[in-house]
This record gives sequence, structure tokens and C-alpha cells, in this order.
Amino acid sequence: MAEKQVPADYSEMDIKKARKFDEEVRKNFMPAIMSTVKQIVEDYNVKNGICIEVGCGTALFAIELCKNSNLKIFALEKEKAIYEVAKENIGKENLTDRIKLVLGDAHNLPFSDNFADFVISRGACHCWEDKAKVFAEVYRVLKIGGLAIVGGGFGKYVSKEDLERMKNLRDKSLGKAAQFYYSPEIMKEELIKAGINNFNIQYDETGLWVEIRK
Repeated sequence: MAEKQVPADYSEMDIKKARKFDEEVRKNFMPAIMSTVKQIVEDYNVKNGICIEVGCGTALFAIELCKNSNLKIFALEKEKAIYEVAKENIGKENLTDRIKLVLGDAHNLPFSDNFADFVISRGACHCWEDKAKVFAEVYRVLKIGGLAIVGGGFGKYVSKEDLERMKNLRDKSLGKAAQFYYSPEIMKEELIKAGINNFNIQYDETGLWVEIRK
């Protein structure tokens, strides 16, 4: 039996599947979202300015980050059905004034150079066909002195039980694509290919992250 793969751009997903995807993330991965947001705000003092989330899914991470900061968030999603569910979620939270949804491709970010103070992408980079190209785009839109965090960590505030449960669910869902979240070497190779030198890779039991500074 072939290993289950997440479509690179959710191209087969209609609105019904998108809502089901949203339900599954809420049911299974909210501890990671809450933990990661808490860690980012506390460790990096990311509270103000302009943020881009690359690959926002149904905007659950953007909503949590918005509630815990004063950031203006531009949440980018490629798949239209996922985008529509994200719009519903943001509307229900009355956050349309602070979270701007953008339909677009991570390989060609629809933002000007030096646009964002902070760029975040969690759990989306396995979908990128050309990871070096996206890393280059992330660096381009980042302001001088800005910070980008890319990877698939679960955050340091998750319980051991939740951590193991979510790792197992992710690995089962992504199949071979999950290997990217266990390989600092691949991450480093793609960053260098993108021409980025000022980075720091963090890899521990809670996951793999790269910090990029400009």
C-alpha cells in the first residue's frame, strides 16, 4: 500500500473537505498551536508590527497569535477552499480588522520587499515544491532587523503525551513528506541554496525550527 501523502497544494480539496480538515486540526493539533504561539511571544517578544503567515491553513494559528499579540497579520493560503474556511473562522472571532487573508503562492509572495517585521510558517514547508525558492521569498519580504521562523515544531509547552500523540498523527498523515521535519541537514541545504546565511536551526524533542534574521 502506498504511503498517504498530503497533496502539495490541497488541489483536490473542496469546501466540504476543507471544513473536515479544519475539524481535524482543531481536534488533534490545537495544543501545538497554543504552545507554539505562547513560546514565540515569550521567547522572541513578537507582539507588535506586521506579520506574514505563509501557509495559514484555516487560520487557527493566525487567530491564536492575534489574540496574544498586537500584530497585524497577513495570512497567506494557496488553496481556495481552505481560504474560504479561514475567512469563516476569522469572521467568527471578529478579527477581520487585524487578520487580512491573502490568496497566493508561497513561491511568489504577493508582498513588497522589506514588508514584514515577522514571518511565520508552521507545518507548511513539506508542501513547498521548491523550498529554497520559498526561503528566498521569505527573506525578501522580511524587513531589515526582522525575524522569520519556519518549521514544524510543537512548542515547549505541550505535554509529553500530546507531543507523542501529535508526532504520530503527523507522521502517519504525511508519510515520506514528514522526513523534512526530522532533518536539520536538509533544512540547512535549502537555506544555503536560497542564499541565506544568517540563520539558526533548532532541533530538539519538540521539533525542527529555523530562525532567519535580516
